[in-house]
Amino acid sequence: MKVFLDTEFTDLVPDNKLISIALVAEDGRHFYAELTDTYERCECSDFCMNFVLPFLRGGEYRMTSAECALKMAAWIEDLEQPVLFAMDNLSWDYPHLKRLLDKCEPWPENIIKNDYFKFVIMDDVTNRIVKDFGLDIHNALDDARAMYLANLSGEIWEV
Repeated sequence: MKVFLDTEFTDLVPDNKLISIALVAEDGRHFYAELTDTYERCECSDFCMNFVLPFLRGGEYRMTSAECALKMAAWIEDLEQPVLFAMDNLSWDYPHLKRLLDKCEPWPENIIKNDYFKFVIMDDVTNRIVKDFGLDIHNALDDARAMYLANLSGEIWEV
């Protein structure tokens, strides 16, 4: 089963800090978390301050990275099928997922390790999906949902 992954983080620099993470399974189930202990607002770029932080959902989604790791691992295990992570930006998203899952070694057994599905969605497709479904771009959950919806409609291309 493909699980679409998206993250939001403080800046486009190598040592950026994770703000939020979302997973959306091919069957529509989702996991979303906003981290409370991984970053400080002063570490956020102007872009992040203006286009990421305002779209955080808060409430039940706020948790520490340790809580997130355990809840996310349990969510993955509950899928009860082999999981292949799908993402549009391997170099930014996968390291954050890996760091979280490394907190709860061993990883869930149903993860297909060292393999992933990397794809491209054309901007016009993303823009249409965001508009049609009322999604917030730069919210990790909505971005992962956009990938899921593009996959349903066959509008993603493997690279």
